[in-house]
Amino acid sequence: MSQGKPKKIGEPTPYGNAPDPTLEQLVERMDLSGTTSPELAVNVLREAIITGVLRAGTSLKQDHIAEKLGVSKIPVREAMRELEGLGLVEAVRNRGFVVSRTSLDEMYESFKLRRMLELFAVRESVPKATDSDHAAVDAIIDACEQITDVRVSSSWNLRLHLALYAPAGMMHLEKMIRRAHTISHRYTHIYMRMTHQTVDSQDEHRAILHAFRQRDVELAVTLMDSHISVAANQYSGFLSNHLASDGAVRI
Repeated sequence: MSQGKPKKIGEPTPYGNAPDPTLEQLVERMDLSGTTSPELAVNVLREAIITGVLRAGTSLKQDHIAEKLGVSKIPVREAMRELEGLGLVEAVRNRGFVVSRTSLDEMYESFKLRRMLELFAVRESVPKATDSDHAAVDAIIDACEQITDVRVSSSWNLRLHLALYAPAGMMHLEKMIRRAHTISHRYTHIYMRMTHQTVDSQDEHRAILHAFRQRDVELAVTLMDSHISVAANQYSGFLSNHLASDGAVRI
């Protein structure tokens, strides 16, 4: 167990203060140890789309991507299908796969789904979580403290949330949470891009973990509800007034 809050190496660099990385640079900056070629392709492309490195409407040329990632076309093709299942890409006739568009309706729906699914996951997980489970989450939180590049933070956030819910042992629930979390985080990063701010929710994560350790189901649910709802209200309140007239996010 960590003794207090570890010192950060540095605050994450806000969008606008540094150029977007290339796919090759994302590979270097992300923790991809132990991943297969298809997993590498999914993880890097997922992060690139969520953080806006690959913008909505961008055509995804599989030969080009395979070269940049240092893999063959087959893992990239497999990755496209998984990313399609996550709602990040779509197949377009005569264009292949393109990065999916965004919308206010999608943002609202993704956060509503996160509240429904993740609060249920908390209720199922808290009574079953062991000291080993708590330690695994604590280690991820500590690792998140060291991230200085906002463009690789989404993969860590998803890893943290899924580790909290792993004790439930509910595979289908995890898949649904993974998709809702993935979609909602596109809007977290849109918000950060438009405001040139970073979002630090580590204190909230630590409070939730403390409730898990105390086996206080209701407190853990309340804290997770606030964690998701405050973010949703903050982002939707801002983005609803800063989008194109048709509701699409043009970044």
